[in-house]
Parts: sequence; C-alpha cells; structure tokens
Amino acid sequence: MTKRRLFSPGPTEVPWQVSRQLAQPLIHHRTDEFRQIHRELVEGLQWLMRTENPVLVLTSSGTGAMEAAAVNLTGPGDKVLVTVLGKFSQRWKEIAEAYGLDVITVEATWGDPVPVEKVREALETNPDVSAVFTTHAETSTGVLQDVKAMAELAHNHGALIIVDGITSVGCEELETDEWGLDVVVGGAQKGVMTPPGLSYLAVSPAARERIEHREHPVYYFDLARALKSYKNWDTPWSPGIPLIIGMREALVMMRAEGRENILRRHARNSQATRAGVTALGLRVLASVPARCTTAVVIENNRAESVKKYLVKKHGFQIAGGQARLKGKIVRIGHLGYYYEADMVALMAAFESTLFDLEIIDSLGPGVEAMLEVYRGK
Repeated sequence: MTKRRLFSPGPTEVPWQVSRQLAQPLIHHRTDEFRQIHRELVEGLQWLMRTENPVLVLTSSGTGAMEAAAVNLTGPGDKVLVTVLGKFSQRWKEIAEAYGLDVITVEATWGDPVPVEKVREALETNPDVSAVFTTHAETSTGVLQDVKAMAELAHNHGALIIVDGITSVGCEELETDEWGLDVVVGGAQKGVMTPPGLSYLAVSPAARERIEHREHPVYYFDLARALKSYKNWDTPWSPGIPLIIGMREALVMMRAEGRENILRRHARNSQATRAGVTALGLRVLASVPARCTTAVVIENNRAESVKKYLVKKHGFQIAGGQARLKGKIVRIGHLGYYYEADMVALMAAFESTLFDLEIIDSLGPGVEAMLEVYRGK
C-alpha cells in the first residue's frame, strides 16, 4: 500500500496539531467557551488578512461566502463588473447572473491576468457599475492578479471591490485595509490548513453600509444578521464547531511562524517548483505566477495520465486541469503546510513519473534545479 500525500491546491495538507483539535469532545456554541474560541479565530484572521474590520465566519465552502457577498452587496438589476481569467473566477459571473445582475465581463486568456487597462476602459464605458468582483489568485491557472490596482479603479468610479482571496489568503501579499478592499473572501481548506467547510469574509465600513441596506431576499447568508451576532462573538446559525476550533489552532501555528516567514516560505516553494519543472523541459502556464500552485503544461493531452500514475505509483495527489484545460495541465499545490523537504520529495516522484511515461528521457535535473533555489543559487 502506497502512502498518500496531498499536493493539490485545495484541499491542502492538514497539520497533525489541527487534526488533534478536530477530535476534541464537542462543546456547545451558545457558551462563553465557544465565544472566546470564535473571538480568537477572528483575531487570527484579522492578523493574517491585515484588517481591523469584522471578519465573518460562515459554515460553508468558499463558494458560499462568494454568494453571500454577491447577494448582500448588490440589488436586483445592478450592473457589476467581473474579471474572468479561469474556471474559478468565472464563478463570480455565474453567481451574479443567478441573482439577475447586469454583468459586464472583462476576460483574459487563461494563463494571463486580466489587464488593468481593460478594467479601466470597461469602467469608463459603464460608469453605473456598482461593484467589481475579482479574483486575487486564480487556482485553475496559477495566475496572480493586481487587486490593489483594481481596487483603486473601482473606488475612483464609486464602486465597491469584492475579492476572491480563497487561494491567496495566507500565501500572497494581501493588505486588506491598506489597499481599500471592501470584501475579501477566504476558505478554510487553503492557506489556513483546515478541512473544507468554513469560509470567511472581511467587510469594510462601505461594505457594511451596503449590507445594512441590501435589496435581495436572503436568509441563511444574511450578513446583516451575521454582523449583529458578531458583536457578541456569536453566529446566527449553528456553526461548524470542530472546524472553528481546528482553524483557530492553525492560526496559532501561523502566528508563531510569523506572517513574513510564511510569505517567504511560499515564495521559495513556488519559485523552486517552477525552476524544477522548467528544468525538465516543461512550460509553466501562468505568465504572472501565484505562490499557491504551479500549473504545468503537459503536451499531447497526457496530463491526466501523469496525475493518475503519480498517485498510483508514488502516492502523491496533485490536481489536473479543469474545463478547457482538462487533460492539458497538472497543478502542483504548495499552499499551506509545505516545506522544502516536502517539495523536493514531490519533485523526485514527479520526475520519476514523467520518466516512466517516457515524457522525459533523464532523471535529476528537476530536483537539482529545485535544490539550487533552496540553496540560494
């Protein structure tokens, strides 16, 4: 039996310290004990996201928090702008259309960020846009977007900026308050190293004002109700108690490591991975790579074969491409609880897989290039 190791861009590896907390006896959520845990979790998220604003924790996947943002910050028929650069950023468009919004889409080739100039032109053509929905790190392509510049554009046109930070929180430079981001959405199963099932939103004063005067009907995802409960460190509905306890522990670990050290580690892991796959003669898809995942182009539509062989022979689970990229890329995750030794082991298995499948004809250059990055060469 092969030992399984998870290297997808989400869900990501869960530290044993977090798993241990998930197994603790269940407590009741309408108690001071839970309220203190909830408070510590929120304070940890505020530290990580660089915000002094409320961070609302929802028992849902990240998509639930995206829907909550859309339904609470817009009204029926509102015109909104959505940037699309891959499978997951397209979700903003699908959510907005589901609520009958007038959607202006600014798209990029999958593998590239949306040009800021195209966003500027779209806003100038559509001055009545009330909100810009964008994605910081596109998980399906491994591309990073300049959300700081987009926030400036949105505010110059009187619009809110709502950011999908599900893959970027805890991985990329993210200055929620300094950059003027009105809403940043996050998810448990990414950089904060917790199993899926929790999401969270940082909400600015301007966003809270819009929430208080929302026009769409909403019940479970009513953020005005969540903000009211938040004042007493409560939640409006029964929360995912074990997940909240586990995420609090993950944030304790992250604070002990230090934010700058976390960002530096992710930068090194992503740089080393790109160096390794490039040394193997493969191409990285992203023109502006994010630190969360490396999307690697596999010629002749053999990506699924690589992914399946890698997990069957070596036990390393990576992700494949989605939608128009299915069969064309594999995605190596290095988001969350991954260190140098983890990435070197993954690269050795990846090289071996490519060699066995006769995609490359020699072993060693990928691991060697990766080690050179880690050694600072």
